[in-house]
Amino acid sequence: MEGEVRTEIYLALLLLGADPMLLGAIESMEDKELLADLRNWNEAKLLELKEWLPTMSSEQAQAVQQRLAAYESLRQSLKKAA
Repeated sequence: MEGEVRTEIYLALLLLGADPMLLGAIESMEDKELLADLRNWNEAKLLELKEWLPTMSSEQAQAVQQRLAAYESLRQSLKKAA
């Protein structure tokens, strides 16, 4: 990944309040390692969000469910394309 692209992704995530561990991975890993780490991160976050859904207000839960549906739809598309 080009250095400028990586830097802009890092800055965008920093402004969004991303977890420091995620930011550290983006900043320091080689592309292949970063890809594997991001995939693991995403799957762990997916499970975490699903686990926390019952504790959320209906408005929060609806927003999270929309994000989860978009994530899973895109993930399925990527698997089919591979």
